[in-house]
Amino acid sequence: MDEQHYHLMVPRRLDDPPKFLFWDFDVAIVFMGVVMLGILAGFFLTSIVIGMLVGYLVQKAKAGQQKGYGVHFLYWHLPIPMFKRTPPSCDRVFLG
Repeated sequence: MDEQHYHLMVPRRLDDPPKFLFWDFDVAIVFMGVVMLGILAGFFLTSIVIGMLVGYLVQKAKAGQQKGYGVHFLYWHLPIPMFKRTPPSCDRVFLG
């Protein structure tokens, strides 16, 4: 097998995030969401270009961040209570 394509098929470590094509799975979900909105609005080709741009920007923002950066960002910046299992940020107690 050609060595340059081998790393695209097999993860190098067990802790690698799941991939969809060449993006991490969470970035691919953002891309697919933009494309779905474009399909519903009737702008398929435009939404693919915009989705690739948004996916690139999300991937760029995640570079150098810890695992789960997207979930951490949503926890701190979304006003909706979508994290039922975690306490509010003002009630946290840090042990250590």
